[in-house]
Amino acid sequence: MTAILGHDGVLTRFGEALAADSLHHAWLLYGMKGIGKRTLAEKLAGVLLCDSQTACGDCHGCKMLAAGSHPDVFRIGLVEGKRDLNIEQVRSVLSFLALSGAESGRRVVILDDAERMNKQAANALLKGLEEPSAGSVLLMVCADLERLPATIRSRCMLQPCAPLADADVRAVLQLQEPPVDDRYLDLAVTLADGCPGAVGCLHDEAIAKALLQWRDLIADPARADVGNIENWIRTHVKTAPHLLIARMLAQSVYPALQGAGDAANFKQREALQQAIFDCARWPGDVVRHSLRAGPALLACILQLRSALKAY
Repeated sequence: MTAILGHDGVLTRFGEALAADSLHHAWLLYGMKGIGKRTLAEKLAGVLLCDSQTACGDCHGCKMLAAGSHPDVFRIGLVEGKRDLNIEQVRSVLSFLALSGAESGRRVVILDDAERMNKQAANALLKGLEEPSAGSVLLMVCADLERLPATIRSRCMLQPCAPLADADVRAVLQLQEPPVDDRYLDLAVTLADGCPGAVGCLHDEAIAKALLQWRDLIADPARADVGNIENWIRTHVKTAPHLLIARMLAQSVYPALQGAGDAANFKQREALQQAIFDCARWPGDVVRHSLRAGPALLACILQLRSALKAY
């Protein structure tokens, strides 16, 4: 069985259940965004539909799957521009699962963004989970398990997916097409924080150079030149991913937070932790509260500088 970086344990467990004829009809793959859960789901579908149940890549079933033309696989996820998965999408999933296999004895659905189902869609899916059709397998991908109703979670085989080790992140980024340029690979591994999907933007050299510049500017936030930071924000905040901007800012502060020991009193530590939390929350706050990204980020940095100087 071909290994999949970072998740070969899940693949082994799935293969063993399949070989023992005890495969659950619904698997829920959950974990942080960007760790390869969707890729893992595709691999599991390959195991199911491969002639030798190994995802060999060479048989007719594997070749159809790779081409996206296998008639026994149905993929669904959040449509661009939409806020949720709706009941019509879930009904299409249930209709497909009720069919007979065209090329195999199975029907496989890969349901991405499962946590984005609205209430009606979730209720519709629940009925399908309670009365599964013979030969049907549902592979659900979820980035926020708590957003799924407990009634759905309880009817699935829950499979946690952990962030990747740095060595696996590096290998994934080098295997991608195109691979991340060697000049930015160390930066990408650091920023990925176990989630290679979060740093795909570093294929864009302009973004990679901007983030390298950002790293240098905020290497010591307490002494950073606010004017230079403000100029960088004005130039790059619209194009550089907000999540990575915030992650790099938080990473620059962690050594100070961990190394002060008892030197800082409780109020100083609390103020610094709050400042770090506000920086980490900035990307979401921009969306939730329709804030102007640049001024909001600068305000977070000024708050962080003040907390660091008092720490």
